[in-house]
Amino acid sequence: MTDYMEMAEAFNQARTAPDVTDRASGLEEADRIGGVAMVQARLQGQGAEECEECGIEIPEARRRAAPWAVCCVECASIRERRA
Repeated sequence: MTDYMEMAEAFNQARTAPDVTDRASGLEEADRIGGVAMVQARLQGQGAEECEECGIEIPEARRRAAPWAVCCVECASIRERRA
């Protein structure tokens, strides 16, 4: 089963769960699956298509130059200045 299908199933279970605790558990599981998939993609050198900070699309040229990038150039610069 793909990560997307697992996340969709967990969200569906959370949506239809009979009580708040079951809904929270389902959402937590979907979040965990998504986080694992994101870490695996980063370890394989796959970045993001949209910036984690501002949400705009990361240009193709940046994704080719830095396949691990998860932020646009502007937001990455801001992150570096903060650090």
